Amino acid sequence: MTRVSPLPHPDEQETVTGGGALSVANIIDRAVGSVCRAMILLTGIALLVLLTANVVARYLMESGGFRFAQELPERLFPWFIMAGVALAVQKGGHMAVESVLARLNRGGARIMLLVGFAIIIASYAILGWESIGVANIVSIETSPVLGLSSSWSYYALALGCLGVILTTFALALRVWKLGPEAMPTPDPEETGI
Repeated sequence: MTRVSPLPHPDEQETVTGGGALSVANIIDRAVGSVCRAMILLTGIALLVLLTANVVARYLMESGGFRFAQELPERLFPWFIMAGVALAVQKGGHMAVESVLARLNRGGARIMLLVGFAIIIASYAILGWESIGVANIVSIETSPVLGLSSSWSYYALALGCLGVILTTFALALRVWKLGPEAMPTPDPEETGI
């Protein structure tokens, strides 16, 4: 016999189906999460292979390793880190002091979180914009062996800021629609707590 769960109350229907703003938040989270996980995987594997090969090459080659082995990690590591930053925001993995938030009622906590999200979005928008400006300034500097522009690291910062902005916007949509309970709780296994 198949059990059929009762239909949700009309007020709960949007929450259950994820309609409207929650659908947008889910789409944003899936897109940012997929891009960030792919970036971490690709840059992590590249860093691991490159650094391992360089260690082996130090013992096998008279030159003491690959000449480009220091330049490439310097260009890849910021992409790895900024993708991790955006994922940590998505999972609630950043450090937070919630002593005031815990003392507020549900409505006050919602307002405080939304104001905080607005500040975060504005701050990261400014940081991202400025990092693009710096990337344009340092674009003439290139690495000696590979000739890669120094602007790569600043573009990683700008795209990481965009990831944080989008993820924070998705969090804001959830808190706006569902309340403070919609804030992600980090998994202790992922945070090392």
